[in-house]
Amino acid sequence: MTATCAPIFKLLRKDQRHDWIEDCQKAFDSIKEYLSEPSILSPPVEGRPLIMYLAVLDDSMGCVLGQQDESRKKEYAIYYLSKKFTDCESRYSMLEKTCCALAWAAKRLRQYMLNHMTRLISKMDPIKYIFEKPALTGRIARWQMLISEYDIEYRAQKAIKDERL
Repeated sequence: MTATCAPIFKLLRKDQRHDWIEDCQKAFDSIKEYLSEPSILSPPVEGRPLIMYLAVLDDSMGCVLGQQDESRKKEYAIYYLSKKFTDCESRYSMLEKTCCALAWAAKRLRQYMLNHMTRLISKMDPIKYIFEKPALTGRIARWQMLISEYDIEYRAQKAIKDERL
């Protein structure tokens, strides 16, 4: 939704002209449609692993936390998150953005992730980068500290599909 709302966010900036253009109307219509049919969220079930889908774009990130039902053929959503990267964060490399997004999401989903093993689905594997690099400094070391308390396992998209069969 962050990318969808971008034309409207631009209108809210200081010293900005307030011209309602076609892009703003499209964004407004899209948001209105989305909100008229909200997704149903379910509470997590104890004993089942969580599934975290992490999508990272150039200027924003999105995350869906879900879980499979008892038949392991259907997934349901537990929580949605999205964030627009700050100006500084938007200059990170894609791997750093993915690590940043994972740390940010884990911090906000702490109450769920502390009690469940979490399978991470993402195009990049930030877990491997953060935990296999020998000497980390600065922000990457902080991200490593943030996610070290969670039981996170990276899974490729294909592995999750094969597991359901």
